[in-house]
Amino acid sequence: MKSGELVVNKSYQRGTGLWPENARSYFIDTILNDFPFPKAVIQQGVDLKTKKSKREIIDGQQRLTTIRDYIDNKFKLTAVSKKFQGLTFDELDEDIRASFLAYEVSIDNIVTATREEILEIFRRINSYTLPLNTAELRHATYQGQFKWFISDLTEVFSPFLENYDIVSIRDISRMMDADLLTECSQICLEGIQARSTSKLEALYKKYDETFTEEEQVRTMLEGAFNFIKDNFNDVFEACNVKSYNFYSLMGALIFNKFNIPDEKDDLVELTSIGHYCVNANRSSELLRRIFGEVDDRNEMGTYSEFVKASISTTQSYKHRLVRIKVLISALQEQ
Repeated sequence: MKSGELVVNKSYQRGTGLWPENARSYFIDTILNDFPFPKAVIQQGVDLKTKKSKREIIDGQQRLTTIRDYIDNKFKLTAVSKKFQGLTFDELDEDIRASFLAYEVSIDNIVTATREEILEIFRRINSYTLPLNTAELRHATYQGQFKWFISDLTEVFSPFLENYDIVSIRDISRMMDADLLTECSQICLEGIQARSTSKLEALYKKYDETFTEEEQVRTMLEGAFNFIKDNFNDVFEACNVKSYNFYSLMGALIFNKFNIPDEKDDLVELTSIGHYCVNANRSSELLRRIFGEVDDRNEMGTYSEFVKASISTTQSYKHRLVRIKVLISALQEQ
């Protein structure tokens, strides 16, 4: 690129400088951790005037220019790179720099193709991408503190969510794990809410530049999650806990330990006890019963109210409130 042997063909590419600093840092961190990224597509030919080889980037401009700019020390890595935050390329350890330069970028090299064929290739590359869903759109639109906080959470939560089929691999590929964790964060910040894409969007917007509550919310979410892993694995082994009831269990645990906002006073008859539960063994037993009745769709059982709130309109405020209240009470039993 420096010598002009590889150039951006502006017929296909968007303008430079589209990636914000966090996105550039996250991409470089991908390479530093030796993770793969999608291929670049390059057309190779010969300049008839100079008789020299000429290569044009068909797809991958942002990736390749970001690599070039980092090697040239044009930016430092932001906090999204946990191990290398604040470092330029020259400030990396020598072995890390060597590994970075040895990273193999996967490329499709097109040697013989007409301009019409190249344009068709470019159209097809871009036509394979599905339209962004709301979770993906939020992730693409916002590059600030809250977005990267949610991204951090997915690294912690998603293996568990996938292992117990709370969120499928396919859904994770469409960022539905991030969507679920955004809603769990909303519990900490705003209390129980009906599902609302506009309200979730508002969280990303509100906390894009500064998110002073980050450590508090992280403590609440990761604390509740670690308690689940340490005490309730048998529940998830025995029952098919859907994402909406993972949300409910997280909400109940967070209420018991930390309390949550309650603008409508719908939780006023319940008391936060400063602990996730009173008796972990008893709670595990009751959770297996509750989620087992949901699995059986038993609308006549002990927890019929919970079952009915888990069958339809699971994301309404009313049904979320019902489920969380039942779980709060179950977790507080001796």
